[in-house]
Amino acid sequence: MAAFLPALGWVLLYFVWQGLLIGGAAAVGLWLLRDAGPRWRYALCALALLLCLGMPAAHLLALLLDGGPAQARASVAALPAWRSAVAAWLPALVLAWSAGVALMSLRLCLGLAWVGKLRRQAVAAPAIWQARLDALAVRLGLPSPLPLKLHEGLSGPVTLGFWRPVVLLPVALLSGMPVALVEALLAHELAHVRRWDYLVNLLQNVAEALLFFHPVVWWLSARMRAEREQVADALAAQALQDPQQLATALHALSLQAGAPRQPGLAMSARGGALLTRIRSLMAPAPAASGWKLAVPALLLAGATLLLQAQGKPAVTAATIAGAATAMLDLPVSARHMLVFDDSTGQVLMAKDADAVVPIASITKLMTAMVVLDAGLDPAETLRIARADGDSSLQRHSLLADGVAVSRGTLLQLALLPSENRAAAALARTYPGGNAAFAQALQAKIRALGLTRTTLTDPVGSSPANTSTASEVAKIVAAAARYPDIARITSHPQASVAVDGKWRTLHNTNPLVGGKGWDILLSKTGSSHEAGSCLSMRMRSGGKHVTVVLLDADGAQRRSLDAGHIRDTLADRTGRMH
Repeated sequence: MAAFLPALGWVLLYFVWQGLLIGGAAAVGLWLLRDAGPRWRYALCALALLLCLGMPAAHLLALLLDGGPAQARASVAALPAWRSAVAAWLPALVLAWSAGVALMSLRLCLGLAWVGKLRRQAVAAPAIWQARLDALAVRLGLPSPLPLKLHEGLSGPVTLGFWRPVVLLPVALLSGMPVALVEALLAHELAHVRRWDYLVNLLQNVAEALLFFHPVVWWLSARMRAEREQVADALAAQALQDPQQLATALHALSLQAGAPRQPGLAMSARGGALLTRIRSLMAPAPAASGWKLAVPALLLAGATLLLQAQGKPAVTAATIAGAATAMLDLPVSARHMLVFDDSTGQVLMAKDADAVVPIASITKLMTAMVVLDAGLDPAETLRIARADGDSSLQRHSLLADGVAVSRGTLLQLALLPSENRAAAALARTYPGGNAAFAQALQAKIRALGLTRTTLTDPVGSSPANTSTASEVAKIVAAAARYPDIARITSHPQASVAVDGKWRTLHNTNPLVGGKGWDILLSKTGSSHEAGSCLSMRMRSGGKHVTVVLLDADGAQRRSLDAGHIRDTLADRTGRMH
């Protein structure tokens, strides 16, 4: 022990400059491999981190085999007084290092305990999702299936364990993201399992605990984690045969609100720099150098930032207040309004956009998203029941009791002519019935970060279904990510089969398909309490804009309001040019 403590002290001191040399060499290597695939950069970082562990261990062993630190001290080209002063502090140095290792080890143990708690709290996923995970595991070449479990306290899928791994999926994600995108995230988690990444990450934590004092160790470990996510992305994209599917899923995951912190030991789809990962998936960097590589990278970064702005507009109280002056001379009857640029998130016009008011059938956008998230068969035939409401309460209803209609047609009926019984039937036939649908609807509200939205039914007939113009804009942004919703609501009419007879459905927004209108998504609402409401995405004045009008004085005035907004935007663009 008398020889061990001084030897350990000298080893720790020597590693300060040794680690810097390793870090410098790794930095040069990463620069040389900047155009190579992430596998190569990951391997280089892993090798450098292994050297950080191996070099002090070898040095310590050499000192002990040589009879202690005496020879090491003799070889140091410094004054004897300096050597003596350093040697006197070696016991304190080793003591401080031991305390640091103890604290880092405690941190690691707490992380392992947290992981164990997550496993115990999770519940088994529905059989249909377990089957999807099993199919993905086969495509990724995993020898045995993995259990899939659900947990309420996560912000994204995670993988836990290496001997008996398990994939945890947030409950909110099932109702907050389309099925294909969730499957893409699960493929990413399975890629981690295939590569034994959980075990490697655990060993990284051990290295961080032992060499906590050196910044190069932390830098290498962080770089390893970032490159590891890109390697897993590449494997998942190969299994999916569609890199864009995973890129879209990562983008959607980045928009999930209220994300709690993930356990550091878990392999999470949120790991790494999401922007870099999306860019790599959408267009892998070519084997080029200089400006030929920089130009496409900058273009891809700009495109990804544009996607983020479209998916998550920055509608804040400050921007709304700044845009309110644009309403002073604009004659609109709607008492609440918000207009913003989809590409930049800039609020162009606003009027009392944060007041909580009834939204009527705009609710059906949320109903449609919840149903589509469940991945149900659109061709399945359903029958209208008395529980779906009284058909006499809605004019021109096509859905009498006992009528047979497919789920896909019900979706069209709910969105295009805003058929109340269709929306009610979609909720009633949701797996688990109305109660399960209500839970999924509330989970969707939370997933979208709607803190001022209250929905008590799937139809919107209740005045208790309330929101604000700014939060309805978020609902529209989320609905725009569903191709089925955009396709259905952007057409003026559609023909569907109802009880074996072909019927023509007409859009409740007469502006869709009208001259001078290019509407990409639309949903109206109307009730005594809500007035006349409109939410839509359109092209106007050279911009893609979202328009929300709440509590207008009738459908005709609502359309006039939308026309005034369109013309004002066109005039502004004309003056700019």
